[in-house]
Amino acid sequence: MIYVDSCLVIYAIERDDKIGDCTRTALARADEPLATSPLVMMEALVKPMRATDAEAQLTMWSAFDAFELLPADPDVFLDAALLRARHRGLQTADALHLAIARRAGCSALWTNDARLSVASRGLAVDILNDPDAARVV
Repeated sequence: MIYVDSCLVIYAIERDDKIGDCTRTALARADEPLATSPLVMMEALVKPMRATDAEAQLTMWSAFDAFELLPADPDVFLDAALLRARHRGLQTADALHLAIARRAGCSALWTNDARLSVASRGLAVDILNDPDAARVV
């Protein structure tokens, strides 16, 4: 199972350019089920909600049908706290994404954030800046 970070969900739905195309292609070619979390749902819905754009909200909400929704139970938050304690500069949302993916046993965390690679010990893969990365998972 591959955990998909917020940025990739947002790019796939909102961007009508090369980045959006590359993201959609990578997601379509995944050879494992795709998963995400309530945190990704929250982050992805902020812009459409801020704009009070009901159609964009529905489009974003519907996109989550393509993903398995992983739980964010209390143990995930403890794991995220430990990640932040060990990796200075790791932001709360990033630590939560990593913790959710790890606890669910995901084979990869697909993102567009190369900074996550150290804290994730190779779990995080920046699929937009390393075109071959999405193929090796």
